[in-house]
Amino acid sequence: MSFLVILEQRQGAVKKASVDVWHTVQHMVEVLGKTDVYGLVMGDVDKNVIRSRCGGKGRIYMLNDAAFHDYCPECYAGAIVEMAGHTNAENIFFANTAMGKDLAPRIAMRLDAALASDCVIGLDGNGLLKAVTTMYAGTVSAVVENLKKRAVYTVAPRSYSFEGLGENDVEILEGKGECLSKSNSVLKGVIYNKGRKDITESDILVAGGRGVGSSENFALLESLATSLGGVVGASRSAVDEGWRPHSDQIGQTGRSVAPRLYIACGISGAPQHLAGIAGAETVIAINRDREAPIFKVADYGIVGDITEVVPLLERAVCDFQRMK
Repeated sequence: MSFLVILEQRQGAVKKASVDVWHTVQHMVEVLGKTDVYGLVMGDVDKNVIRSRCGGKGRIYMLNDAAFHDYCPECYAGAIVEMAGHTNAENIFFANTAMGKDLAPRIAMRLDAALASDCVIGLDGNGLLKAVTTMYAGTVSAVVENLKKRAVYTVAPRSYSFEGLGENDVEILEGKGECLSKSNSVLKGVIYNKGRKDITESDILVAGGRGVGSSENFALLESLATSLGGVVGASRSAVDEGWRPHSDQIGQTGRSVAPRLYIACGISGAPQHLAGIAGAETVIAINRDREAPIFKVADYGIVGDITEVVPLLERAVCDFQRMK
């Protein structure tokens, strides 16, 4: 059995979502034993950056041709199909990002492979690859059975690290690839929230919902997030109110996140929102309504007004940091 993980990069940085997929596969390989693991990153990324972020074992191929610096579906798809043939990969994994969701169906079609989207991967009791996907806003889970020789997966965000993988023994190789397509040239690149970490890249997220009350009250969340070294996100309700931009929206109609710590402030916990935070490692909920559904999935809950609780929480964080 062999695995190929597509490592997504933007502006020379490997995306957290795809690094998490790499480590998910690495943890499976620890159990399986004799399994070849390959990675592929397209674009100008420093070897040391990859080595510092991707632990475990295997080979990661880098395609540094200038044509791969900007995302081009045809270029990327051609390189991935070629790499799948070179490595004889039976299972190909993407992060469930916009790029992953765009590329995965193309790859599945070209390789005549099965496709499982937005799934959680792992091993069943017999040591076979198991993919579980959710439907109807996360209220129903389905086990995906692969009936073909190959399968392509877009993997839902999960917070993973290379802790417990032992010594880093990843070999990084310069690959060869050429983009022959001229039909997808980039006319203009637009960067939103320049200088601010993307919500999908942060290990700490402080998110607000309608219970925050106003756009002005989001300043409390911004201050708490800054003290923790995190960023601010929002529920759909807060975005619909015009309090936050759509790029901050978390949930089924927004973005899926997998932080190490997620603090939900004034968020009731609708199924559509919970579907977007399923990969969070630790969830803290702050809400005035003790019956709010968010408390059912939270690891820790605080019943109270966010205008009172959040400043106290920030003060406790600052006091703790001064003690270190």
